[in-house]
Amino acid sequence: MTEKMNVDEAITAVMRDVTHLGKNQKNSHQGFNFRGIDDVMNIVGPSMRKHGLKTYTRVLDKETGEKPTKNSVAKTVDLTVEVVWRGPDGSEIVSSVAAESFDSGDKATTKAMSVALRTSYLQTLCLPTNEPDPDSFSYNIVDDGAKKEFLDRLYKITDIDRVRKMEAQAIQAGAKDEWTAYGISLVNKSKEG
Repeated sequence: MTEKMNVDEAITAVMRDVTHLGKNQKNSHQGFNFRGIDDVMNIVGPSMRKHGLKTYTRVLDKETGEKPTKNSVAKTVDLTVEVVWRGPDGSEIVSSVAAESFDSGDKATTKAMSVALRTSYLQTLCLPTNEPDPDSFSYNIVDDGAKKEFLDRLYKITDIDRVRKMEAQAIQAGAKDEWTAYGISLVNKSKEG
């Protein structure tokens, strides 16, 4: 008798079978392509059945709310979902994913569950998404206290040459626009006087 695969082996077998998934659906309102839950299930389902890999979901946390829209009020749902992956031998691994949805009808929870399952499948099976790596973006987080402190010092200076030498400090404090405007105002005052 052949030994049954454990969950890791079954996931690896599915990963060998399913190497990519294109963005085949289009959001007509916002114009972007995406992978829907049906796309994911259609491509991974046959391989999961072939290798005896199953998933089960469990909602760990649910928050609901409402947001006004142009013509009505839409329901919002934020979920934390646990996805249990079970191999043919009964071994399991568990992943947790966050999912959110927005719906003007009665399908906000169903949509959030679809997002959770799709996300778990894409992440666990390492299916390429062809989206920019989140680490490729950098964000300039400004310390409001540092900005205020810089502007307090800046506005006490009336010598345009000293102000010009403060560009690097202005950038670091997130106050480049204010520094530029203040410098222009000093130049204009010197022309008037």
